Amino acid sequence: MHRPSLQHTIAISVLILFTLNLPLYANTWDSDELPMVLTPARLKQNRSEVPASVSVIDRAMITASGLKEIPELFRLIPGTSVGARDGWNYVVSYHGTNYRDSRRMQVLIDGRSVYQPGLATVDWNDIPISIQDIERIEVVRGPSSASYGANAFLGVINIITRHPSDVNRYETDILYGTENTENYRVSYADEIFNGSYRVTAASIQDDGFDIDRNGNERFDSKSSKLFNTRYESHIDDYTISLGLGYKTGETTDDLSDIDVTQPITKTKDYYFSSKIEKELSGRHKVTFNYNLSSQKQIHRWTVQGPPFLLGLNNNPSAVVLADANEDLRGSRQDVDLQDTYIWNDSFKTIAGIHLIKSRTSSETYYGTTLNSNNYQIFFNAEKKITKKISFNLGGSYEYEKNIGKNYSPRIAAHYHLSNGHSFRAVYSKAIRTPDLHETSADWSYTARNIRPSPDGQTEGEFIQTAVGNPNLKPEQIASREIGYYGNFHRYNFQLDVKVFNDQLERLISNSISLERFDPINNGNLKQSGIETEIDYRPSHQWLVHVSYAYIRSKAYSSSDQPFTESTETSFTPKNSASALLSYRTKNNYNISLTQYYARAIGTSKNKFFRSDFRIAKEVSFKNTSFEITYTGQYRHDQDSELLSDNIYRNDLRQFIGLNFKY
Repeated sequence: MHRPSLQHTIAISVLILFTLNLPLYANTWDSDELPMVLTPARLKQNRSEVPASVSVIDRAMITASGLKEIPELFRLIPGTSVGARDGWNYVVSYHGTNYRDSRRMQVLIDGRSVYQPGLATVDWNDIPISIQDIERIEVVRGPSSASYGANAFLGVINIITRHPSDVNRYETDILYGTENTENYRVSYADEIFNGSYRVTAASIQDDGFDIDRNGNERFDSKSSKLFNTRYESHIDDYTISLGLGYKTGETTDDLSDIDVTQPITKTKDYYFSSKIEKELSGRHKVTFNYNLSSQKQIHRWTVQGPPFLLGLNNNPSAVVLADANEDLRGSRQDVDLQDTYIWNDSFKTIAGIHLIKSRTSSETYYGTTLNSNNYQIFFNAEKKITKKISFNLGGSYEYEKNIGKNYSPRIAAHYHLSNGHSFRAVYSKAIRTPDLHETSADWSYTARNIRPSPDGQTEGEFIQTAVGNPNLKPEQIASREIGYYGNFHRYNFQLDVKVFNDQLERLISNSISLERFDPINNGNLKQSGIETEIDYRPSHQWLVHVSYAYIRSKAYSSSDQPFTESTETSFTPKNSASALLSYRTKNNYNISLTQYYARAIGTSKNKFFRSDFRIAKEVSFKNTSFEITYTGQYRHDQDSELLSDNIYRNDLRQFIGLNFKY
């Protein structure tokens, strides 16, 4: 195991010793004064008792950051890598690993998974919410298959939207800025049918990166429109939550050597979510969830090339034109039933079942329609042995026809120094099941409307094809961590420290691009390091948030098959940090400064060093407020972002925003 440097060890030791000299408070099993989280064990717990490392991004941090892209918020989370493959294609991954797709993190919105079944990824561009809709984000930093099943491999991101009763009746947001950024949003909230609701409509647009490494113009713009609504009602012992969202958008891609027309992808996404919670008693409740989501991608363009590339041996033309597509449709249904029981003041349990039905179809990727069913049983128990010692034991048992049976356990022990202060030791295992693209691809391009066609043959097949590997096994991770969480609520100061050692095996590391399609379980990875996070709010005027991570990664092959070590390490910076400082003056100016740093990240081993500055002025009268904001983002380095062709011409990007609330 690689060990953190002596300086890191001393620094963390001093912080922990510092905690032992502060006043201690009486122990209680739960306290409303302590920050509560729901995501790690599907159970409401304060942060000193959860069986995992957890970070929280709340509304105040979102506003102070001045960020306009949801994925960029996770630069504030220790150990989390964020990069953009294109202007519209973000990748977010805890501890990095492979930069190709966001496929090793489970992402939830109000408990609903947005993990797309067809290509096993999270498409951040097609999530039908705006950043202003978010109330808080809980990030579980570590394997979470014990609670959320396969694909909660490296961690879980749970985005919690704003409750209708907590927002203003009318809200309007406008943002203009660099790269032809034009964002508009309107929101309305009211009461109806013994409940409250919120409706949001938004339009988002920008041009993406400016140039590639050779100075050529990039074509990676995005434009989308979205609508979402949330309804909440509490009737007798029932709590009802309903959600509905729709998004339509368009993205562009750079032209390849054979492209004639601009590749444009048009997408439509919608979701429906429902949650019914029944309080059987003050200690017992049952929760039922049903979620439905659907994605439609239309990607069509014209290509050119010699006839033999399309299998046309009798066409005498030197070059022909043809129409190609990468159309894709997918849908997912989730049914979740959970029972939560507080047996006594020292013992709590949750148990439930989760069913997933996925469907995807594509002429190009699969040649047919594919279906997948996943069945999961999960449980978690929290037991307080003494006033000082508590345990969490959880696990998930899953079955999927093409993958088989899998069990993912987690056990955690806590030693409580006092209320809100604890040391933890956690051991967990998790899996990521291979996606349909990896196991069942029948990838071939059908060329239509071939022209000229002297012999009358107007259809053909591109000669390069790829076939999935049905013998793939799930990726595995075994994680060990020791940590400390302290909440000094007298000072509004929180500290979290984590030391970890992870072993990842059977990774599907090789390329899954058409020309090098080779999905096999041949990658292993060892990661170890230390993370720390500080949140300090001495008054309602000040907000300080600091994070740091040191990660050592070593990848190696588990077979004699070709394997490139950098495939699983290039998205993991050895050192990364963020610092957010925000101050609100008495005359309603809000000033924020944020810095992000990540060393050696991306295929070109680029560092990322950026400072963001935000200043806002709010004017209020009666029930109305108006705010104008300026945000500047300055890159201190001259590196591209993640990939060598992702370059902005200007080091400084600037945005002006207007916000109206009534």
